[in-house]
Amino acid sequence: MMKIFSLIVVMVLSVNPVWSQSYNQEKITLTNFLVRMYKSTPFEGVKVVADYENNYLVSVVLVKNNTNSSVSARNRVAQIKSARQVSQYLNSVITLESETIIRTTEKVKEEKTINEITEVIKENSIGFTKGMEVLTTFDNNDAKEHCYMFFRRIEDMK
Repeated sequence: MMKIFSLIVVMVLSVNPVWSQSYNQEKITLTNFLVRMYKSTPFEGVKVVADYENNYLVSVVLVKNNTNSSVSARNRVAQIKSARQVSQYLNSVITLESETIIRTTEKVKEEKTINEITEVIKENSIGFTKGMEVLTTFDNNDAKEHCYMFFRRIEDMK
């Protein structure tokens, strides 16, 4: 009786890692496919991507790498941009107001002209977007921008 119980426990414990490896392998394969697709033809926005078994909603966001902003601030900006893109794609009810302010200042000691560009975006939208998971991030355009890829399985969104 003890042998049968221990055999069942060993079988159950050996099957569990196989499932977890399968999910990670699917995610790695999807990541590699999307990065190759992006590098061959860069895009920004929302796409529906299908593989053999699943359909995914993918949101690609570009955030400029500023030396003044922290990584957590860039991550938050990317999350907000992704939520806006997905909400607009799913609900298509959104109004935007955009304003660009350019300030020019001169430093007398260094004889430099500094242009400061501030972009103010006001958005009114209706809708709710379930959380999108970060698939991968990487530097783009010689580290001038950081590319964020978010994804969600479409069946999980219902």
